[in-house]
Order: sequence, then C-alpha cells, then structure tokens
Amino acid sequence: ALIGVQQLMHVQEAIVFFLTFFPILLFSLYISWNSTLHGRRNFLRSLLDDWNLHSFKNMAHTDELTQLFNRRQFVHVAERRIHEWPTSASTCLLMFDVDYFKRINDSYGHDIGDQVLQKIAELARKEMRRADVLARFGGEEFVALLPETTLEDAIMIAGRLRKNIESHPVCIGNDIKISFTVSVGVSKLNSDNINLHSLIKEADIALYRAKQNGRNQVASFDLPTI
Repeated sequence: ALIGVQQLMHVQEAIVFFLTFFPILLFSLYISWNSTLHGRRNFLRSLLDDWNLHSFKNMAHTDELTQLFNRRQFVHVAERRIHEWPTSASTCLLMFDVDYFKRINDSYGHDIGDQVLQKIAELARKEMRRADVLARFGGEEFVALLPETTLEDAIMIAGRLRKNIESHPVCIGNDIKISFTVSVGVSKLNSDNINLHSLIKEADIALYRAKQNGRNQVASFDLPTI
C-alpha cells in the first residue's frame, strides 16, 4: 500500500491518504486485539466454569475424608448397576466397619481416627476390582458392591481385606503403631427380589453378627461366621 501510494499519488494526496489511512489502521488493530483478548477471556472463563462444575459434582458425590463415593452416590450407582445386570449374574455386597473405633478416637484423638479411616479406604480401594463400587457409608462404616461375584468369592475377598487391614497399622509420632481391625458382613442379591435396600439390610445383619461373635471376623447372612 505504501509503495502504491508513493508511485501513484502526488505528495499532497499521499499526505491526505496517510492521515486518513493510519488512524483507520490503528483503530482496526485495536479492535482486532481487543477481540482476541475478549475471546481468550471467554475461553478461559468457560474452562473455569467447567472445572468448577466438575469440582462441585465431585464434592457432591465424594466423601471428603476418604475420597470414596459417599452414601448418596453409592445408592445411586448401585441401584443402576443391579438393574443393568442379568438376574442370573451373582451379585454380593460387603459392609465393614472399624472395631472399637470410639476407643481409638478417645485414646488418640479424632485426627488419628481420621487416619485410620483413610488407611482403610486406601487398602479397600486396592482390593476392589474395576467394576466394584466402594463407598464410605457413614461414620466408620464402609460398603462395597461386588458385581458378578459368587458368595464364596465375596467371602474370600472379605477375608483377604480383613487380614490386610489387620496387618497395616497406622504410625504416629515416636514410632508408635496403632493396630486396628474390621468386622465384615456379606450378603448376596436375591435374583427373585432385586432390591438394594434388602441387600444392604442383610449385610448389616451379618455385620452385627460378626460383632456379636467377637469382632475381627467375616460373617455371611446365609452362612456361619468365619
């Protein structure tokens, strides 16, 4: 444009052209730059909104202490899962909680009690398979839905989990180790009555049976304590 102006216009015409052209050019550059900044801001704001929405969803579905599903999310996911599976598939549920948890809190403080729950969540997560649904059900109580699992295999998984937790104490200051155990109740989904509430209730009864028989045990709703 400058070369064309120089060759085709007289000096006075070129001066008028430049006085007209440069303000328009500068204004156009300003508009373009401002639009670019505005687009970037909108893009970043959209990313931030998506991240905040994802974070809020996680907070609504996740137990803050253990980072497992909370009770509400467990019920939501488990209800959907048990109705997705064919009725011929065996489905079991584990319910387990810490033995004498109140004694741990009273003796060492709630912060140590929180560490115990976090340790149990960590060990239980490693024991679960991809399709299993693990959650903190409330307080010191945990629950796990085991799809396509026979009652015998569920009892074996529960026993392995119980032993693993028993052999992993929590370490606190001055090399003090706090050992703890869990009791586990196991139930099996009735193919004639696909009801999550009944499945949880039966596991809770089995858990209570394990507590009555001395704790640090696995009890099945349908079989004797192990």
